[in-house]
Amino acid sequence: MKYFSILLCALVVFSAQGVHAQQNQANSASIYSYLGLGTPQDVLSSYGPGMSIIGVATPDRSRASLANPAFWGSAYFTSMSAGFNLQTHDARDNFDSSSSTTLGFSHFQAQFPVLRDRLGLSLGLYQDTDIRYNLLTNDSVTLPTADSVSVVNYQSAIAGSGGINRLEAGFGLRITDNFYLGYAPSLMFGLKEQDNQILFDSSFYGPARFTERTRYRAFAHRFGTMILFPNVFRNRDQIVIGATATLPVELSANRRITSQLLSGNTTRDLDLIPEDAYGTREVTFPFETTVGLTYFASRYFMVATEAHYQQWSEHSSFSGESDQFMKDRLRVGLGFEYDVYSRGNTGLFNSLIYRAGASYDDGHLTVNDTNIETLLFSAGIGIPSRTGTSSIDVNLEYGIRGTQSNDLVRERIFGIRLSLNLSELMFLQRRVN
Repeated sequence: MKYFSILLCALVVFSAQGVHAQQNQANSASIYSYLGLGTPQDVLSSYGPGMSIIGVATPDRSRASLANPAFWGSAYFTSMSAGFNLQTHDARDNFDSSSSTTLGFSHFQAQFPVLRDRLGLSLGLYQDTDIRYNLLTNDSVTLPTADSVSVVNYQSAIAGSGGINRLEAGFGLRITDNFYLGYAPSLMFGLKEQDNQILFDSSFYGPARFTERTRYRAFAHRFGTMILFPNVFRNRDQIVIGATATLPVELSANRRITSQLLSGNTTRDLDLIPEDAYGTREVTFPFETTVGLTYFASRYFMVATEAHYQQWSEHSSFSGESDQFMKDRLRVGLGFEYDVYSRGNTGLFNSLIYRAGASYDDGHLTVNDTNIETLLFSAGIGIPSRTGTSSIDVNLEYGIRGTQSNDLVRERIFGIRLSLNLSELMFLQRRVN
């Protein structure tokens, strides 16, 4: 049984040798989100994607960020941030190619200072993983007909969607002038829905369709810390070290398999296997940690590096077994930001914040003895408001995931991420009327 998932993926997803498939087309946000709990998402701030990092060591008092709970201890403004992304995936294997475009939500956060620059609260919603795939396979099978046995052609279509999300609340606290801590409990919830259809080219066999839905939920805990080292090499420079850790959790999972029954002019779901037949299963979501180092050469320029680790080898599936294609994931990134706006010069190009970076991800999957790696390049601009407290961040990314070797799929990723950040001074008591 432990090799069943690998065999299934080789037959259905990656067009392995020995399958009598005339065509295999992968059309999805990422074909690799078919496996496990989907493709991990690392977007926890509005400006991090422009530098190819999460941003656990890039604090900014004027903008909300989910990257590190310790940041909230330096909150000065009441801030809100919302992000959206538009991505195009060009997928190619040894048989075919396809392209798809998806529009999605990445995060929302509201951040409130309780004691300015001392204690702050945060409420956020963001994605942990994303599931979006479509698989089309033309094949043939030998079946009995009315008076003989015939080879019947059929098309199999599998479509999946969903992912794991977090609804998170927490606080950050400044312990000393240069040391911050944060804690963020969260409700993890999500759904994986897979619709399966089989269409035969023979009138002897009608189409078959069923849907598999799996619901997930759990409580999780995330911790963060940040240490500042001012005036290291010269006056007014600073080194920031930031780190976060998310504890592993056991997701409670419930699954049901349904089909649609036509009754008159309406359709209704028919339970083929109800939830109580499976019962509640435990699915392990892994431990993860991120460590970052940022050097602020001045108030205008910074360079940041980061390492993000997830222990996916400890993940267990709905069946309770460890998926053999899961492995520990390591993602490293390097980026910089140049804040021309703060220099106070006039002109369009002197009123922006520029960012760029690159990252390498060795992936959380090993399929056909090959790691599913991702190389990503990004660039972005920040467009501050006249007051400088609010902004719009536009980030572009280009990446390559996977390979066509070993009957796999290579994906080219083109993305645009847009974030809106609003920050205001609120709840101030006037000293002079």
